[in-house]
Amino acid sequence: MLPLLAGIEGTALSDREHALFSRLQPAGYILFSRNMQDPEETRELTDSLRRISNGLHDPIIAVDQEGGRVIRTAALGLFFPSAAALAASHDTHLIEQAALLIARCLFSLGINTDLAPVLDLSSPRTNALNGRCWGADTQDVISYAGLWNRVLSRRGIMTCGKHFPGMGAAQCDPHFTLPTIATSRAAFLDDGAATPFTALMPELPSIMVAHVKATGLDAQLPSSLSPVVVGDFLRNQLGYEGVVFTDDLCMGAITSLYPPDQAARLALLAGCDAPLICHHASDLLEATAEALRDVPPQILQHAEERLERFRMLIPNALPPMTFLAHRDFTRDLQAFCSRIPEPVVPIASSPVQHM
Repeated sequence: MLPLLAGIEGTALSDREHALFSRLQPAGYILFSRNMQDPEETRELTDSLRRISNGLHDPIIAVDQEGGRVIRTAALGLFFPSAAALAASHDTHLIEQAALLIARCLFSLGINTDLAPVLDLSSPRTNALNGRCWGADTQDVISYAGLWNRVLSRRGIMTCGKHFPGMGAAQCDPHFTLPTIATSRAAFLDDGAATPFTALMPELPSIMVAHVKATGLDAQLPSSLSPVVVGDFLRNQLGYEGVVFTDDLCMGAITSLYPPDQAARLALLAGCDAPLICHHASDLLEATAEALRDVPPQILQHAEERLERFRMLIPNALPPMTFLAHRDFTRDLQAFCSRIPEPVVPIASSPVQHM
């Protein structure tokens, strides 16, 4: 098993992707809007990914389905309220309903992992997080994101808290450049940025590490590639034993420093289990697999063990959504969304909303 999540270029596997994935056996895959143009076609894609897996358990099939501007099912006519809108309602019943609808949607498409909830604290800064956070108050984030997370989990969808150690204070968008946050380890805990992660850690099967340079933790490396942030802080001090993903290694914050294959190697050495290579993966996986040969076997073994424990929790896929079921679901979802107005706030455009 190759310990990473790979992106796919189209709505179906190309012959090249099929051969490459069958041979290298990535731990999982991540889908974007480019992969989802028709519900039955999407289900066929996810079924094909399961068929080429040689493992005892299904591969991770993940998506960023947060709601609001980070929604990957737009071409299917399926939109969901943002975390900011749900939090503004202060209505736990609506939050539960939203999570149930997302779980129903993802299961029907054959997707087993939602790379959410966002656990960063909201701020007025212009970064990639505007409108995606559950609030600026740590207790609100813990309560609302925790409820949303538990509902998805009970419905069989694996979840992921992001972006550790907290990047609400970032002054720029990591899709373009590496943000710097001058925050110490104690401040991440005492001032609250890491508090939602520590509070919800027992309920989170996975955590995603941010592309941010937290100079108070590690002044040299981005958090996603840092043994200090991942191995020492997250693993040793906080005791997290679940799967650790990186954010996409094809983002400008990382590619300006390292090619994806070398970044993946550094991420494994730091203590991450599954780097994400979301774009042009078929051009990058051979070099990445070669780079990972230099990772000590014990580190690879620990990563593979955590990934296998994660994959063992993935339930068997449900039957695909039929045309009539999709039509009925779309109607129900539209009626639900009409009850939840989106906050009117200035939001800088980011690649995260167009993927």
